[in-house]
Amino acid sequence: RQALFCCPDRPVFARQAVTVVRMTTIVAAPGDLIIGVSDGVSVRFAGIDVAAQQPPAASPDGDSCIQIMLEGVNGREVLERNQQHSRDEAAWVERRNELGTTKAGRYPPLPGVAVLERVRARVTDDLGTSYQWIGGTVSGTGTEWDASWFYFPTPPRNASLLTLAFTLDGEPTGKECVVRLRDG
Repeated sequence: RQALFCCPDRPVFARQAVTVVRMTTIVAAPGDLIIGVSDGVSVRFAGIDVAAQQPPAASPDGDSCIQIMLEGVNGREVLERNQQHSRDEAAWVERRNELGTTKAGRYPPLPGVAVLERVRARVTDDLGTSYQWIGGTVSGTGTEWDASWFYFPTPPRNASLLTLAFTLDGEPTGKECVVRLRDG
């Protein structure tokens, strides 16, 4: 699957295989795309796919949905959290070698989880469609500071604007991104 990475006032294409599904353009957003600060880490709006496939756990039928991508911005806090995670991981490996896997305890959570899982978006469109958060993914090996949240349903064909009002722990961050869904 290809992800979309948005740049203000530039077209962005949603692709499924080779077919263009829907073109979108950011028409309003913070200049640096920073949509909030969570636990001392700036969080950037990294992209949107308005015709993503729902994760299998959310929809075994593979229904479409909106995917919003976020990323923690590299900085001092990210560096310190990465270093702490490396120390925690080394200690866990040592415990595992000494006690065995079952007695070593859980593998330490990746550093981006506690930061990114607090950030969501309230999604609305110009038609008043009700969108629901249905889940997502946060952090992984090589994507320690990335999150993808999924919202259902996909925008109706006749919707022209999608607004993402970002929240931290359910409270507005005061940052929004507006995406044009079609030309016209």
